[in-house]
Amino acid sequence: MAVALLLSGLATAADYWTYANSDFQVTTYEGAGYTASLARDLARFNKALARILQLPEKHLPTRIYELSPDQAKQLLGESAGAASYKFSGYEVSVVTSEGQERQHRYWGALFGYTGSLFLNGRASRSPYWFQVGVPQLFAHTEFESDKARTGGAVAGFVWTLQKGKHIPMRTFLRVQSTDPQLHSSSDFIAMFEAESWYLAHEVYVEGKLRPEFSHYLGLIRDGKTEADAFVASFKISYEDLDKLLAEAMKEQPHVFVVNVPPDTLSGQAPRKLTASETKAMLADLSLQWQHWPDAVRLVAEALQGDPNNELALRVQARAKLRDGDFPGALAAGDKLDGLAAVSAAALTDVGDVFFELTSEVARRQAVIGVAAEDLNRRAREAYRRAIDLDPEYLRAWAGLAYLYGSQRNVTAAKELAERAQPVMEAHLNSGALARALATMCAKTGQTHAAFLFGEYWRDDAVTQRDLDAAMAFMAQLPAQ
Repeated sequence: MAVALLLSGLATAADYWTYANSDFQVTTYEGAGYTASLARDLARFNKALARILQLPEKHLPTRIYELSPDQAKQLLGESAGAASYKFSGYEVSVVTSEGQERQHRYWGALFGYTGSLFLNGRASRSPYWFQVGVPQLFAHTEFESDKARTGGAVAGFVWTLQKGKHIPMRTFLRVQSTDPQLHSSSDFIAMFEAESWYLAHEVYVEGKLRPEFSHYLGLIRDGKTEADAFVASFKISYEDLDKLLAEAMKEQPHVFVVNVPPDTLSGQAPRKLTASETKAMLADLSLQWQHWPDAVRLVAEALQGDPNNELALRVQARAKLRDGDFPGALAAGDKLDGLAAVSAAALTDVGDVFFELTSEVARRQAVIGVAAEDLNRRAREAYRRAIDLDPEYLRAWAGLAYLYGSQRNVTAAKELAERAQPVMEAHLNSGALARALATMCAKTGQTHAAFLFGEYWRDDAVTQRDLDAAMAFMAQLPAQ
């Protein structure tokens, strides 16, 4: 049974299942067995990609929500053809559409997960063809007993390449997501997607110019222009690359077959969500994808069914802060803080609510019956409780760092920087945490630590703008 996403006042039929395994939390409408199987195979997929691409396994908390095509389209609009994801800097949420058009049972989930895995952090500064081609390359993965088979030829892309007019590499490599032809020419779109897949296949499966492309991509992610990166990485011209790729089409394509036995199911068994839990989940997704009215209505319905639903209270607190309803945000924060059992994520939200309210009250923009110093104390306590409950929950560390930085609390900031150092080293792909720690250290006179965390921030900045901010931050630090 499908779940109708409430984006136009329609009724909801709740039949979702959820299962958490390793770094994945999977929620689908296709039953307990499928939900657990998807979570298990995503963990295998992560291991397979790490071996293929010779990268360390990434352990970024990832939530996969599998919706029907119609429901995903309501949430995501016309982008719902495969999957869409939100990267907060600390975790990823992927919404995927699955239906009759899918190549196999996991195509949308694997496409979305691959995109989130390789296109967050520093990798998000990759060229647009990479962002399109790599997820397409590995989304067509099949699991056979103890093995994963991936990277093979895709008939539709092969047909397009054989029948259509190729985009020259000199043009292709510089195409941006905003290119008018990607929004006006169906032939250009089809060829760009096919060439993106093909180039990813030739580099990562066939090994064509792999060292050169690795250097090239690294330079672009460091802020170099495409032209400068190409000259610095290749000993051939764009036209020579065209010829090389054309000749390679005559060769027999290969696939990767990786031995990745399934893990045994860990933790609790898959669980069916209650009606209130489903509405809270949909409210959270609506909030993330900027459907504010739907989030507000859904969270109210969730709390009507279960006044103590943690996720619903979290969404309500964030929504009320966004709307400037500070008394309402305080009430939601109080309710969350008083729950008998509360997660590190919820405690961090409590800290965020009280921290922001501290600022509003201190600037005398809000009168909510609580003094700024009391709100600040409660924010600090909430962040600390979250860290004690789950030291791996990075958003709590970042929240506490920003709080200490705003207070110019030198003693507390030094203690936090020392505690956070091994956490940062274990999560070098979290530029968001590095930015928080670097900012705190700069504000509290810890120049050496600010420079160290600033380097982590620079190396994993999510966008060019974020990279520029990191570079400017480091430039203004006193000389070491």
